[in-house]
Amino acid sequence: MARDKLLDQQPMMDGGLNSISDDVALTPTQLRKAGNARLTDFGAITKRGGTQRSSAALSAHPVLNGYTWLKDGGTQEIMAMCNGTLRTTTYGAFPWTWASQTGTFSTSVAPSFAQFRDGTNDVVYIADGGLLNAWDGTAVTTDIAGTVAVNTIVVHNERLWGCGNPSFPDSIFYSDINNGSTLGNGSLNGGQIIVRTFSDETVVGLASVSTSLLIFHRRGISRLTGYGQDDITVTPSGITSDVGTIAKKSIVSIGNVAYFVSERGLYRCNEAEVAPVSSKETPDPLLPLIRSMASADFSNIRCTFNRATRELWITLPEIGVYTYHTTLNAWTGPWDGAYIDPDTSSMWETLNTEGLPVTLRGDASGYVSLCDASVALDNVNADGTGGSAYTFNVRLHRMYCGDTATYKALRWGYLTAQLRGSAECRVSWTTGEVMGSYSLPFSFYGIWGGGLWGTSQWGSASSQSYRIPMGGAGYFIDVNIIDSGQTIPVFSNFQLETFSLGRR
Repeated sequence: MARDKLLDQQPMMDGGLNSISDDVALTPTQLRKAGNARLTDFGAITKRGGTQRSSAALSAHPVLNGYTWLKDGGTQEIMAMCNGTLRTTTYGAFPWTWASQTGTFSTSVAPSFAQFRDGTNDVVYIADGGLLNAWDGTAVTTDIAGTVAVNTIVVHNERLWGCGNPSFPDSIFYSDINNGSTLGNGSLNGGQIIVRTFSDETVVGLASVSTSLLIFHRRGISRLTGYGQDDITVTPSGITSDVGTIAKKSIVSIGNVAYFVSERGLYRCNEAEVAPVSSKETPDPLLPLIRSMASADFSNIRCTFNRATRELWITLPEIGVYTYHTTLNAWTGPWDGAYIDPDTSSMWETLNTEGLPVTLRGDASGYVSLCDASVALDNVNADGTGGSAYTFNVRLHRMYCGDTATYKALRWGYLTAQLRGSAECRVSWTTGEVMGSYSLPFSFYGIWGGGLWGTSQWGSASSQSYRIPMGGAGYFIDVNIIDSGQTIPVFSNFQLETFSLGRR
């Protein structure tokens, strides 16, 4: 009598990374590893895009922050702060030419940027811990007279708001309507509000969400509403005293929700409530990493939102980038390679020449790089030369073929994939007793819809099912998909065929 055939599968990948739960608790769509990987909207997983430097290093110092100014006329200007100098350029073919603007800024404080009006024209305000500064596209005005020292600014209800004053750490400051150059200046209709919702808790960050200005403390979140053109002063009220942020540069406002990193991982909040993104089914992979970090590293956590892929990118110093897909509510990461060598010091969004959103990163060596560039190497030079390979490594959920207590013999694996011409893709497996590996053949590929998404290939066509001879036996099987080639393959399904080695 033939032995019983036992099957298992990873039907989709959209459950994302679960690096915390016990192996038996992972769902069929979750992954144990998702290194240098990202989820697609249609339930597959793909290798992340590469990175390409825009030019030579701006300076041999970290790029502290960047910003994209979308001007009224439709043009855009990219700004980066490096070694106390404001650099500006426009998006175009590499290499970019960065202009150094006259004006001295902090060499250590990561500046905050906000586009607003100076009473007459649009400018970009820059807060670097001292008096407010402004860039009007032609000249820099530093230490605007009458303003207050702040390190964080946002626009809300036609006013510029700031916090981070060393003499008044429990206060927020506001400008007159449509004139950011009056920030905190009472004689010009600016002012100060002391936030004592939770005693004298320091204000560390701000976010404009719907009709409220969210005020972040290290432990607690307050909000201010009703302060606008009618000039009705409203005392800040509390949303929660339970959780705040340990990383002010992690606060990202997306529509009616703000995301931020706390000592308990990634959280999101609106005007009324605060909740962790973590759940029993989808635990937050950041939590154990944050607990192992030195407190001095918290200020170097950065977040940005990739609108093209609807991913929140969170970079942890010397660890890499984790992505949270805000539609699928699922994780991938870490992204290492260029994201930790050199270490990421800033990330921000801009638009490419087609008007599509793309992400830029600044690093500790002074380079600005395009993420998801049309290359599958990291740290590619501006002229397209050089670069280093990075490895996509995904481990599927542990497969027991329906019975954790039955010993099985491996037979075949079936992987549905679009390799996109990769010549360095393999599937490896272990049963805890036996290890094996199989290299997938080179293949040509098509692109979904015949086009490109942003600057990276997005989607897949002409997927194939690859039959993989698998040897060995055990009670469970861990399967890894590994690609270190110079393409961006997509993987959507894996099926496993085994035979029972129990009594016939």
